Amino acid sequence: MADETVKCSNCGFENHSSCRFCIQCGKGLKGAAAPSPKSPEPEPHESPEVPKPGTEDLLKRVAKESGYEHEPRRDGWKVLVPLGQDRRQKVYVMFNGHDDDGEDIVSFLSICGEATDRHAMTLLRFNSRIPYGAFAVKTIQGKEYFVATANQLASTADPQEIGKLLFEVARRADAIERQIGGGQDVF
Repeated sequence: MADETVKCSNCGFENHSSCRFCIQCGKGLKGAAAPSPKSPEPEPHESPEVPKPGTEDLLKRVAKESGYEHEPRRDGWKVLVPLGQDRRQKVYVMFNGHDDDGEDIVSFLSICGEATDRHAMTLLRFNSRIPYGAFAVKTIQGKEYFVATANQLASTADPQEIGKLLFEVARRADAIERQIGGGQDVF
């Protein structure tokens, strides 16, 4: 049985029938389901590996130079990115282990909502059209979530590029959170 879709009257994008807002343009969809209740805030934790000297300083600098509200976490920093219309998105800036050459990886991760089969194909299709980062499924505290994420090598981190990644991960995550979370600003 094929998933049911609802075509957006504004842009024509085919959304899953459970979406309350269009994933493409954000316009409300007719006949949308009621919002789900607010759940406790999950916090991602990354690699048990040890970062090279300087990577932790880079994470701190990224958080502080972002100009956004931020606070330290066990594995990095939580940055609260304001997005307008009284919405903001939490982006975790973390050390995420080493690549195949032993270089430190800095990850930007923002939770979109609980992972469900009915939204998975939509997000995979959406991945092909975004210039920064990607959507993925990540297990956080034993539960699967859709996340917006991007990685950057610490050794080649450019402050301007990092600023773009931070904002784009927040913006993309919030757009999907609106769709799958019934418009609530949870994460």
